[in-house]
Amino acid sequence: MTPSPQEIKDRINKIGISEAKNLLKNWILDSNEGKLRAQALEILGSIEEGKNFKFFEQLFLSDENLQIRIIAGQILKEKYSSNKKLIPLLEFILKKDDNVELQLFAVRTLNLLDSVKARKTVIDFLKNLIENEFSSKISKDLQEIYEFRPINSIPEALLSICINLILKIFYMKKCGYHVTLKGGKIFSLNCESSNLNKISNILGLNDLNDLEHLQLARNKLESIEGIQILTKLRTLDLAYNKLEKIENLEDLINLEELNMSYNKIRRINSLDSLCNLKKLFLNHNQIGEIDNLSNLVKIEHLNLSYNQISEIKNLECLEQLNRLNLANNKIEKISGLNNLQNLMWLHLNDNKISQISGLLNLHQLKGLYLSNNLINDIESLENQVNLKKMELSKNKIKKIKGLSTLNNLQELYLDNNSIEELEGFEGLDNLIILYIGRNHISKFNNESIKCLKNLNFLFLNENPLDKESWEYFKKRFKFP
Repeated sequence: MTPSPQEIKDRINKIGISEAKNLLKNWILDSNEGKLRAQALEILGSIEEGKNFKFFEQLFLSDENLQIRIIAGQILKEKYSSNKKLIPLLEFILKKDDNVELQLFAVRTLNLLDSVKARKTVIDFLKNLIENEFSSKISKDLQEIYEFRPINSIPEALLSICINLILKIFYMKKCGYHVTLKGGKIFSLNCESSNLNKISNILGLNDLNDLEHLQLARNKLESIEGIQILTKLRTLDLAYNKLEKIENLEDLINLEELNMSYNKIRRINSLDSLCNLKKLFLNHNQIGEIDNLSNLVKIEHLNLSYNQISEIKNLECLEQLNRLNLANNKIEKISGLNNLQNLMWLHLNDNKISQISGLLNLHQLKGLYLSNNLINDIESLENQVNLKKMELSKNKIKKIKGLSTLNNLQELYLDNNSIEELEGFEGLDNLIILYIGRNHISKFNNESIKCLKNLNFLFLNENPLDKESWEYFKKRFKFP
């Protein structure tokens, strides 16, 4: 019975190196078991004495198993670095082989060989990549390549450009990703809808040291892993996946925008180090509580809509926040907003709010969205002098009042309520659009809206207007 590779290794002293090599070669050439072949090759490489270049060359060039090819390449690099055939072999792989892993291996190995011929091979290959990829004027960063002399070591920046261009071609032609370059390096990578199960399945991700934008939306990701090294990331899109928790983002301290909407997240956590974050999207998840956001002092836009939040709280430190979306939750009371004096857009539609309150300090508010709640009265809006748009559709409002200080209001939505009379519009000098359809209004004439001097659009449809009012409405606004 043929001994296993490990048994051969353990018995080398008994059977001798020559016999061990023969047995290991038999495993490599005759076996169909990938793991045992790889093990046999690694053991063979450890006892190799630099006399079997052709054997390893053949494996490196043509074996059907990529792992075997890479292991053979490693052995050639370690045991045959001074062999004059190694550089031409690596050059052939670089130019003729379309396997990106082997191309990257060839570039790195040629660089490590540290000879003029090896460096010239890399630079000539890089020049060819540039000429094929850039039809327009070559940037200053890439021009430096034409000034490089191979008597010197290849700068890390040039080597990085070479690796990024190899990956760019691979991503676009083989993976279908969208790639944007800046200075010869991948600046933005869009892998949306690529059927990815793991982020680590993106080959070469750790080489994208200058990546600032990564789109991974609409995949099948169940965890966040493999992106910790991408410390220059500014935007990360993980929407429409299967993520259940926020994790492994601690090192992404330059992140400015994070989108994790449409996942299965239950709790906000692991964001403490993201102190440069400006936009956070966690809508359409299963979050029950607003928590662990106190370090996000630069955040400007927070979307927590379509969750299971019942109380507005723990937002005191977010003083730069200008847009807050808490629509489609279980909120019953407007509270916890006193410190948000820069807030301009507040979305609280589709909740269980019965009273307008808690807005006293929000002097900068421009948009207030409270549709589809349980509100009976329009009230507590005296300080909202900058408000331009307000939505109060689908509530229980019977009377229009409390609007007199809203001089800058341009759009008002009051449709689907129980309003009976067109009144209470005094002070709305800049109102342009008024939606008030599907109410209980029966009378309409010029007196109803005479104070609305800038009104261009009035929607009164599906009100029980009497005939005279309906005719006047059609004549006044030119459409039914």
